[in-house]
Order: sequence, then C-alpha cells, then structure tokens
Amino acid sequence: MQTKIEHLLPAALDAVDQVLVEKYGRERIPAGYQGAISGFGTSLIQMGLLPTLAVYTDQDSAASIERPLLLKTLFTILKSEESRFSAKSSLPAQHDNLLRDVSSGNYQKELKTHLMHAALALKLAIRTYKLVNNNE
Repeated sequence: MQTKIEHLLPAALDAVDQVLVEKYGRERIPAGYQGAISGFGTSLIQMGLLPTLAVYTDQDSAASIERPLLLKTLFTILKSEESRFSAKSSLPAQHDNLLRDVSSGNYQKELKTHLMHAALALKLAIRTYKLVNNNE
C-alpha cells in the first residue's frame, strides 16, 4: 500500500491547491480538515462506503469544516492522472446527488479502497500547509 500512497501524493497536493487553497488561501486552511480526513478513513472502515458518504455530504452539519469540500478534494485525487481508479469516468462531476450516484454504480468496493488510499495521501499532503484553528 505504501507505493500506492506515494504515487498519489502529487495528486493530493494538487487537489489541496485546487479545492482547499482556492477556498481558504494557502495559509488559512482550517486545522479541522486534518482530523476530518482521519475520521473519514476510520468511518470507511467501521461504517462502510455509503454511510460514510452520507455523513460527509451533510450540508447542515455543525462540523468545524465544510465536509463536502473534503469529499471534493478526495474525488479530485481519484480523478487525477496519478490515480489508478478504473471507474474515473463514472465518478459524478457534481456532488449534489453523490450518495445516489455512487449507490447506483457497480464500483463501490473499488471506490472504497481508492478513497482510503486518497484519504491517506491527503492526510500526508495537508501537513505541508499552514493549518489554522478556528479561533485564530
């Protein structure tokens, strides 16, 4: 698995730039994303793919971060050239109906595995950015 994660690191750095840096700026990414990424991987293992996506697509959560942006970052990694996810073209462009789109696809097992790899790469990549607490 180590080589898979190393292979995704450039894509993870690009995804952070495309999604999180674009939203917050290079030195203002909320530190809550670091914990949310760890929680995402744990949730995938414990709850499974669809329940995890249901939690992270919640627009009305009281989380300190925008969970849908975390998903967007992960899916940006999966859609990159570095990703070996075979169903890239099946991934939804928009995340409005993500849960419905994924539940109707036949690539859930592979998606879960690749999301786990993307989350690990993202967890490493985000450490290279300045993260700020909400009270700063």
